[in-house]
Amino acid sequence: MSTFNDSSGFRGTSLPEPVSLTDAAATAVFDTAVEGTTTLGELQQDRVMLVSFGYTHCPDVCPTTMADLGIALQRAPERVQERTQVVFITSDPERDTPAVLADWLAHFDTGLAAPFVGLTASPGQVTAVAESMGVSLAPPQVAPDGTVTVQHGVQTLAFVDGRAGLVWTSGSTPDDYRADLERLVDDA
Repeated sequence: MSTFNDSSGFRGTSLPEPVSLTDAAATAVFDTAVEGTTTLGELQQDRVMLVSFGYTHCPDVCPTTMADLGIALQRAPERVQERTQVVFITSDPERDTPAVLADWLAHFDTGLAAPFVGLTASPGQVTAVAESMGVSLAPPQVAPDGTVTVQHGVQTLAFVDGRAGLVWTSGSTPDDYRADLERLVDDA
Protein backbone atom coordinates (compact mmCIF):
# COMPACT_ATOMS: atom_id res chain seq x y z
CA MET A 1 0.00 0.00 0.00
CA SER A 2 1.29 3.46 -0.86
CA THR A 3 2.17 6.05 1.71
CA PHE A 4 0.77 9.36 0.48
CA ASN A 5 1.99 12.46 2.20
CA ASP A 6 -1.07 14.68 2.28
CA SER A 7 0.83 17.94 1.80
CA SER A 8 3.59 17.04 -0.66
CA GLY A 9 1.69 15.02 -3.24
CA PHE A 10 4.48 12.43 -3.34
CA ARG A 11 3.57 8.78 -3.05
CA GLY A 12 6.65 8.08 -0.95
CA THR A 13 7.11 9.70 2.44
CA SER A 14 8.44 13.25 2.56
CA LEU A 15 10.94 13.54 5.37
CA PRO A 16 10.33 16.43 7.78
CA GLU A 17 14.11 16.89 7.97
CA PRO A 18 15.95 15.88 4.78
CA VAL A 19 18.92 13.54 5.15
CA SER A 20 22.12 15.14 3.93
CA LEU A 21 24.80 13.17 2.16
CA THR A 22 27.63 13.87 4.60
CA ASP A 23 31.11 14.63 3.33
CA ALA A 24 32.31 11.32 4.77
CA ALA A 25 29.55 9.38 3.01
CA ALA A 26 29.97 11.32 -0.26
CA THR A 27 33.70 10.66 -0.40
CA ALA A 28 33.81 7.09 0.95
CA VAL A 29 35.35 4.86 -1.73
CA PHE A 30 33.38 1.75 -2.66
CA ASP A 31 34.22 -1.16 -4.94
CA THR A 32 31.71 -1.35 -7.78
CA ALA A 33 29.99 -4.34 -9.32
CA VAL A 34 31.53 -3.49 -12.71
CA GLU A 35 35.19 -3.25 -11.65
CA GLY A 36 36.81 -0.21 -10.20
CA THR A 37 35.80 2.17 -7.48
CA THR A 38 33.47 5.11 -7.06
CA THR A 39 31.93 7.36 -4.44
CA LEU A 40 28.36 8.36 -3.74
CA GLY A 41 29.34 11.94 -4.56
CA GLU A 42 30.38 10.87 -8.07
CA LEU A 43 27.18 8.85 -8.57
CA GLN A 44 24.98 11.73 -7.36
CA GLN A 45 26.17 14.35 -9.84
CA ASP A 46 23.30 15.81 -11.89
CA ARG A 47 21.04 12.87 -11.07
CA VAL A 48 18.40 11.68 -8.70
CA MET A 49 20.26 9.00 -6.74
CA LEU A 50 18.23 6.25 -5.11
CA VAL A 51 20.11 4.50 -2.31
CA SER A 52 19.04 1.17 -0.87
CA PHE A 53 20.94 -1.08 1.55
CA GLY A 54 20.49 -4.85 1.52
CA TYR A 55 22.01 -8.13 0.44
CA THR A 56 21.75 -10.43 -2.56
CA HIS A 57 20.73 -13.47 -0.51
CA CYS A 58 17.76 -11.59 0.96
CA PRO A 59 14.67 -13.75 0.51
CA ASP A 60 12.10 -10.99 0.11
CA VAL A 61 12.50 -7.21 0.47
CA CYS A 62 15.73 -6.64 -1.48
CA PRO A 63 14.83 -8.47 -4.69
CA THR A 64 11.29 -7.08 -4.59
CA THR A 65 12.55 -3.50 -4.16
CA MET A 66 15.09 -3.82 -6.99
CA ALA A 67 12.50 -5.46 -9.27
CA ASP A 68 9.95 -2.72 -8.54
CA LEU A 69 12.53 0.01 -9.20
CA GLY A 70 13.50 -1.67 -12.47
CA ILE A 71 9.86 -1.90 -13.58
CA ALA A 72 9.24 1.72 -12.57
CA LEU A 73 12.18 2.96 -14.62
CA GLN A 74 11.30 0.77 -17.61
CA ARG A 75 7.86 2.42 -17.58
CA ALA A 76 9.30 5.91 -17.12
CA PRO A 77 10.24 8.26 -19.97
CA GLU A 78 13.86 8.06 -21.14
CA ARG A 79 14.62 11.48 -19.61
CA VAL A 80 13.79 9.99 -16.20
CA GLN A 81 15.87 6.86 -16.84
CA GLU A 82 18.87 8.94 -17.91
CA ARG A 83 18.73 11.16 -14.80
CA THR A 84 18.08 8.45 -12.20
CA GLN A 85 20.80 6.32 -10.66
CA VAL A 86 19.83 3.34 -8.49
CA VAL A 87 22.56 2.45 -5.98
CA PHE A 88 22.43 -0.81 -4.03
CA ILE A 89 24.92 -0.96 -1.14
CA THR A 90 25.44 -4.42 0.27
CA SER A 91 24.97 -5.01 3.97
CA ASP A 92 26.72 -8.39 3.53
CA PRO A 93 30.11 -7.53 2.03
CA GLU A 94 31.62 -10.91 2.95
CA ARG A 95 29.36 -12.77 0.47
CA ASP A 96 28.37 -9.93 -1.89
CA THR A 97 31.53 -9.52 -3.92
CA PRO A 98 31.51 -7.15 -6.90
CA ALA A 99 30.91 -10.13 -9.23
CA VAL A 100 27.97 -11.39 -7.14
CA LEU A 101 26.46 -7.89 -7.07
CA ALA A 102 26.85 -7.52 -10.85
CA ASP A 103 25.16 -10.86 -11.57
CA TRP A 104 22.31 -10.16 -9.15
CA LEU A 105 21.61 -6.58 -10.27
CA ALA A 106 21.58 -7.64 -13.93
CA HIS A 107 18.21 -9.29 -13.23
CA PHE A 108 16.61 -5.92 -12.50
CA ASP A 109 18.02 -3.23 -14.80
CA THR A 110 17.77 -4.79 -18.26
CA GLY A 111 17.42 -2.20 -21.00
CA LEU A 112 17.67 0.85 -18.74
CA ALA A 113 19.58 3.96 -19.80
CA ALA A 114 21.47 3.94 -16.47
CA PRO A 115 22.23 0.44 -15.14
CA PHE A 116 21.95 -0.10 -11.39
CA VAL A 117 25.19 0.31 -9.45
CA GLY A 118 26.16 -2.21 -6.78
CA LEU A 119 28.63 -1.13 -4.11
CA THR A 120 30.62 -2.96 -1.49
CA ALA A 121 33.22 -1.98 1.10
CA SER A 122 34.36 -3.07 4.55
CA PRO A 123 31.55 -3.83 7.00
CA GLY A 124 32.60 -0.83 9.10
CA GLN A 125 32.43 1.57 6.17
CA VAL A 126 29.05 0.26 5.01
CA THR A 127 27.66 0.59 8.54
CA ALA A 128 29.04 4.12 8.95
CA VAL A 129 27.51 5.28 5.65
CA ALA A 130 24.17 3.62 6.47
CA GLU A 131 24.09 5.22 9.92
CA SER A 132 24.83 8.65 8.42
CA MET A 133 21.67 8.20 6.35
CA GLY A 134 19.56 6.96 9.26
CA VAL A 135 19.46 3.38 7.97
CA SER A 136 19.88 0.63 10.55
CA LEU A 137 22.05 -2.41 9.81
CA ALA A 138 23.08 -5.38 11.92
CA PRO A 139 25.98 -7.73 11.25
CA PRO A 140 25.15 -10.97 9.44
CA GLN A 141 23.92 -13.74 11.75
CA VAL A 142 24.52 -17.44 11.05
CA ALA A 143 21.69 -19.74 12.15
CA PRO A 144 22.38 -23.29 13.43
CA ASP A 145 21.36 -24.65 10.01
CA GLY A 146 24.04 -22.49 8.33
CA THR A 147 21.71 -19.93 6.77
CA VAL A 148 22.81 -16.33 7.04
CA THR A 149 20.44 -13.43 7.63
CA VAL A 150 21.19 -9.74 7.73
CA GLN A 151 18.90 -7.25 9.44
CA HIS A 152 18.74 -4.00 7.48
CA GLY A 153 16.52 -1.00 6.94
CA VAL A 154 13.98 -1.41 4.16
CA GLN A 155 13.91 2.15 2.92
CA THR A 156 15.08 3.61 -0.37
CA LEU A 157 16.25 7.22 -0.11
CA ALA A 158 15.99 9.67 -3.01
CA PHE A 159 18.93 12.09 -3.05
CA VAL A 160 18.78 15.29 -5.09
CA ASP A 161 21.72 17.68 -4.82
CA GLY A 162 23.10 15.84 -1.80
CA ARG A 163 19.86 15.77 0.18
CA ALA A 164 17.20 13.09 0.55
CA GLY A 165 13.80 14.54 1.29
CA LEU A 166 11.82 11.54 0.08
CA VAL A 167 11.91 7.91 1.16
CA TRP A 168 10.00 4.81 0.10
CA THR A 169 9.56 1.76 2.28
CA SER A 170 8.77 -1.83 1.38
CA GLY A 171 5.35 -2.09 -0.18
CA SER A 172 5.84 0.84 -2.55
CA THR A 173 4.70 -0.08 -6.03
CA PRO A 174 6.39 0.49 -9.38
CA ASP A 175 3.75 3.15 -10.11
CA ASP A 176 4.59 4.91 -6.82
CA TYR A 177 8.27 5.03 -7.73
CA ARG A 178 7.62 6.09 -11.34
CA ALA A 179 5.27 8.94 -10.44
CA ASP A 180 7.64 10.30 -7.80
CA LEU A 181 10.73 9.91 -9.99
CA GLU A 182 9.14 11.82 -12.84
CA ARG A 183 8.37 14.65 -10.47
CA LEU A 184 11.82 14.58 -8.83
CA VAL A 185 13.63 14.63 -12.19
CA ASP A 186 11.43 17.41 -13.54
CA ASP A 187 11.92 19.50 -10.38
CA ALA A 188 15.69 18.91 -10.14
